[in-house]
Amino acid sequence: MRLPRPAEPDYGDPMTPMIDVVFLLLVFFICASAGAMSEKLLPAELTGASATAATAEPEESVQDPAEHLQVRIRLQPGAAGLEVQLDEQVLAGLPVLRERLTRLAEADPESRIILSVHDAVEVQQFISVYDLCQSLKFRSISFAVSPEGRP
Repeated sequence: MRLPRPAEPDYGDPMTPMIDVVFLLLVFFICASAGAMSEKLLPAELTGASATAATAEPEESVQDPAEHLQVRIRLQPGAAGLEVQLDEQVLAGLPVLRERLTRLAEADPESRIILSVHDAVEVQQFISVYDLCQSLKFRSISFAVSPEGRP
């Protein structure tokens, strides 16, 4: 004869997956809001309603990044050691590059410098050019990367 088993109590739906989802959503919203600027920091002028027009002082003109020069420095091995090109113009060496970059930094330190370095150039050589750009206080110094399959 078979004995009936006692019925197992029904505990309902398991809560663990729901708690996991809630914590994942919490982490998502914390990470998403980390880069948001607080509203109190946003520039806004709240003026009261008045019948007279308020005279606003002109804001400082913000220059468009496209207005600044873009300078490409190419370093590659040459017949006499390191060949230095500044905007496709071959220079006599690093002292001439230093002189030209110094004049450019005095005229426009916001200029964008792009370093294009051949694979055969020694690391110390292009780091010295990078350090030169840093010492002249250029604000944007980038390295050019050639697409794969192209020299």
